Amino acid sequence: MTLSEDGFNQIRDRIQSAYETEQPIIERLREFAKRLKNDIKPIKPYSVNAVSFVSVDGGDNRLYFNPAVIELVRVVDSRGNQCALDAIAGNAEYGSLDRRGELGNSLMVAPLQKLCNDLNVTVTQLSYLLKGLGEPGKSTGAVRIYRDIVEWAVLYELLHKEWGLDTIIVREGMLRTKSFKRQIFPRIDEKIRGVCAEHKKKHVNVSIVGVAKQSAVLSRLAVALELEETFHKPFPCYVKVPDDIEAECYNFDRTWLDTLETSEPNEDGSYLYQSMGKLFLVKFGDRPFDPVWPVDLAKWDVKEAPRIIGQLLNDAQPGFPIPDFPQSVQKAHDFATVSGIEVSVLQDILFNGITQKFTPQEQERILRMKHLGQNLTNRRYKNA
Repeated sequence: MTLSEDGFNQIRDRIQSAYETEQPIIERLREFAKRLKNDIKPIKPYSVNAVSFVSVDGGDNRLYFNPAVIELVRVVDSRGNQCALDAIAGNAEYGSLDRRGELGNSLMVAPLQKLCNDLNVTVTQLSYLLKGLGEPGKSTGAVRIYRDIVEWAVLYELLHKEWGLDTIIVREGMLRTKSFKRQIFPRIDEKIRGVCAEHKKKHVNVSIVGVAKQSAVLSRLAVALELEETFHKPFPCYVKVPDDIEAECYNFDRTWLDTLETSEPNEDGSYLYQSMGKLFLVKFGDRPFDPVWPVDLAKWDVKEAPRIIGQLLNDAQPGFPIPDFPQSVQKAHDFATVSGIEVSVLQDILFNGITQKFTPQEQERILRMKHLGQNLTNRRYKNA
């Protein structure tokens, strides 16, 4: 059913009326963009050893043979090293995750074990959001949370390596997360600050950086930034986003914004927050219309922003296939991707595991269903 001419005119008038109520917000955001424009700084390149790590999204690492669904959790760094690997059944029990953090267990995930050991907690004590594992409608979300936790564990493990020269460790995503309990994240923050300080004692700067392709702040300010030509500079540049502007762009509680430095202690002296980053907006390209990316620097490294962002520039400018986006992140993605052939082999392993207790006649039936059914379906839609 389509809109009649009268209906179209009516909805057009309603939309225009609704937009008028948004105009003051646009003007307020333009004022923010003007403030940012006044603080824009050029980027000077610095050489550095850049290392990143990523896990491919669940949809790219999921094995099916109904009714079985297996989620792969695989984290690989930009040098091609596999940092973590796990496989979780779609109906796995919540408590089974604890085995991933137990030393010597056959299901142990090494970076996760180290993080849990240093915090003296089990895997399930890290997050309330893992409880959905195995529950219909919640399991996929719980695996997503688990994948994020494993990525943080890999970051934690990489920080503990011996680096002989200045290094930036680039996380794809911001240096903040809702995956951990608010009581747990400050303890992780404390551990990470400590290990970074130990590197400095050895006269080596190891910095952590979070780079994302989008953020609530950038989305909210995008129109205003363009109208005010905030980043229309013929050189790479960046700006630190003031706290009040960042807070204006979020529609949820301050745990995403607060760090140790900005949060207030509870009555018992403890802190509850879920961020260790300070937001910058950065354009690595030297053309006015090059993309702008949200970048988190560790709160304790903000004073070193010119150097760290300059080091990131050195990694971003040769970026391919995404121009002016950190090449280390893109390399890690290439290494982490499970190819079509590998997926086919893993699907066969899953099939063999499911059918190993069947009789030869039952195996033959399932095999016929698997291959003949796929071929007929593919042929039907190919010729449609």
